[in-house]
Amino acid sequence: MGLWHWLFGRHEPRPPRPDRVVELAWLPLWQAQLVLHHLWEAEIPVTMSEDHTAMYRFGAREPMARLYVMEVRLAAAREVMAELDVRP
Repeated sequence: MGLWHWLFGRHEPRPPRPDRVVELAWLPLWQAQLVLHHLWEAEIPVTMSEDHTAMYRFGAREPMARLYVMEVRLAAAREVMAELDVRP
């Protein structure tokens, strides 16, 4: 048990909020576009943001994109991505 939990106790995780957008994945641009359309076909609204500066970092050598979903649909979106064998 860490010092934080000893001082402040454990808190229950908060329930997902329907008005909050969260990041689903950070993928190569070509792969993000394929996953985006697959999630749309699964009736999960998702949006994509291209990350043009990713190639200047050591984590990625190609253009990358971030996928965002509503927090209440995050678990369903992760299940669909697991079916595709995509790891964010």
